[in-house]
Amino acid sequence: MRMKNLFLMLMLGMVALTANAQNGNVEVPAKLKEAQMSAFGSKNKEAIAQGAKADSIAKAKAEQEAQVQKDTDPEFPGGEVFLQAYLKKKLLHTNVAGKGDVVVSFNVDKKGNIYGAEVTKSAGSTLDTAAFNIVTGMPRWRPGLTNGVPADKPASVTVSFGKE
Repeated sequence: MRMKNLFLMLMLGMVALTANAQNGNVEVPAKLKEAQMSAFGSKNKEAIAQGAKADSIAKAKAEQEAQVQKDTDPEFPGGEVFLQAYLKKKLLHTNVAGKGDVVVSFNVDKKGNIYGAEVTKSAGSTLDTAAFNIVTGMPRWRPGLTNGVPADKPASVTVSFGKE
């Protein structure tokens, strides 16, 4: 109904504009301006509504993709490079003779603290004890995330003795 009225107003305005042009007066009548602005306004409202819908769809997709990325494992501060530098420094200060790899598994809590450490791959009691002490003496880790929220998660570190 509104579109019909709008169309009629535009047609009347066009007739008036044509009559004014024939008389040498090309000024656009106020009613025509009002009808044009009203028509543009309704189109703008539709475009805005479509844009808002597209934005909400894009936002939902971005949130869904981010959700996949929100599940992460615990990480040593600075990443793997800093972990290896930390282990190398600690191994230089241990006076333990022997060669081998010791794997120490543990959990990292929501605050990044290590707990529940245990040797899961042994290389002898002396090396196991040294590796256990190195791992339990580590600084806080970055906690793992589950659904974007810090959560207790398992981790492990391999400490290699007698290797450069």
